[in-house]
Amino acid sequence: MEPKETFYVTAKGEIQPIQTDDHIHYFEIEASLEEKQKLEHLFYEMKANNKQEGLDIFKPTRVYDDSNAMFHRGVDSKLVYELFRYLYLLGTEQTKRDIEEMNVLPELYESSHDRIEKVK
Repeated sequence: MEPKETFYVTAKGEIQPIQTDDHIHYFEIEASLEEKQKLEHLFYEMKANNKQEGLDIFKPTRVYDDSNAMFHRGVDSKLVYELFRYLYLLGTEQTKRDIEEMNVLPELYESSHDRIEKVK
């Protein structure tokens, strides 16, 4: 089993080995190198889908091109769901509590599933 390290994840998708700013909320995770790379890939996909630098990936509202709005919303919701799900799986007890208090996983799952079904 690959050893795990502690990382701190920001809403901008940065994965840092230490907390650098007391004014930023971090999700603390324990991840192996492979798990960290998978999380980085999810952030990359999310940013590529949004095509906006510096976007807060956890922001609940987004701007979409109307012609492809349903498709992008479906992809976006699915990616956000996967990010939160993975953060939850890798998260410390505090991170898990934070995500549970946000009540975002069930809502995102239902939202992404409904939107993807409508696009098909």
